[in-house]
Amino acid sequence: MTSPSFSALDAIRNSGIIIASDGAEYKKIAKFDPVDATTNPSLTFAAVSTPEYSHLLEDAVIYALTGNPSATVEEQTELALDHLLVHIGAEILSIIPGRVSISVDPRLGFSYSSILSKSRALIKLVDELHIPRTRILVKIPATAEGIHAAHTLESNDGIHTNLTLVFSLVQAIACAQAGVTVISPFIGRVKDWWSARAVAAGVAEGIDDQPLKEHPGIKLVYRIKEAYTRYGYCTQIMAAGFRKPEEIVELSRFGSKGGPDLVTLPPELLEGLMRMDGGKNLGCDSRESVYSTDSSRSAPIYVTADGPTEEGFATFDRDSRQEAISLDKVPEGLAKFSVDAVKLEKTVRDMIEQFNEARLSDVESASTEVFKETVHRLSVGGGKVLRKSVSVN
Repeated sequence: MTSPSFSALDAIRNSGIIIASDGAEYKKIAKFDPVDATTNPSLTFAAVSTPEYSHLLEDAVIYALTGNPSATVEEQTELALDHLLVHIGAEILSIIPGRVSISVDPRLGFSYSSILSKSRALIKLVDELHIPRTRILVKIPATAEGIHAAHTLESNDGIHTNLTLVFSLVQAIACAQAGVTVISPFIGRVKDWWSARAVAAGVAEGIDDQPLKEHPGIKLVYRIKEAYTRYGYCTQIMAAGFRKPEEIVELSRFGSKGGPDLVTLPPELLEGLMRMDGGKNLGCDSRESVYSTDSSRSAPIYVTADGPTEEGFATFDRDSRQEAISLDKVPEGLAKFSVDAVKLEKTVRDMIEQFNEARLSDVESASTEVFKETVHRLSVGGGKVLRKSVSVN
């Protein structure tokens, strides 16, 4: 099937919405001409579990072993994982003109200090590669602790952030008040939550038969855009987690002025949009009439210019409980991403432990080629690690 001369992907771009690719398999994205890109632990694990990208895993292990040969296995594992994430990001940046989002470990999602430490460690590696910080977004879960950490990073460290796992207007407003650069609402998972509630209420089919204009994930993005416009927030909205191309087209109906600033999409959805006719004129309808003109309305204060306060945290918690969705979906999302983070960590640790068992104790004096060949043999040639990790994916 040939692509139309003017595709749905072209129409979305013409509406003012920026296209971002979602994935770690960077060799697949060039033909879609994305501006930005995103990754996560699941996508990274999937990529390095294939022969085409496994060399990135080997390079990361070599970096950790040679860079800090006296460190513990746990320290070397952590350094290798950071190197892997940053270097996949660097490969992506060699293809795209914009920014790439690099995730902190999802298991750190409820620890302010751990998120700060990991974000700074990732940016240290970015700085070593002489990549401008303006091209990196550190991806942090939109927990109360994550929002607090993002405020510190944005205001004190000059580190830009992408707050992910956004499911509610409360989260979105708190993120904007914290000064984060980008938020990522998850379209499909919002619908899942509302569908499960419909089933629990006795509607057997959930909300699957609803028209796209009633899609709760799409409506959430519109609500966030309306709030950001009303309150003058500058945080960008990067919609994520789509299930089918038609959802993306529907969300783009009002263009970037009434919908998201960006959409991040995996190659299969980008391909689907390229094959859809783009005859629908996106971005021309106006949503200005739904914006509130009541200047007396003000946003609840979750985060002040100086950071969150006890009162702000209490208000955030109260309003999150009223909305309910983020209390269910954020822990669930972190748990799902953590499964692959654990698999990836185990793969790296196994490689390092196997290398240590090979008793090449003086790695600094070993020739580069012998060293690399040993790591390669342990990771691929011996078939002990990578094939095992693929089998459990």
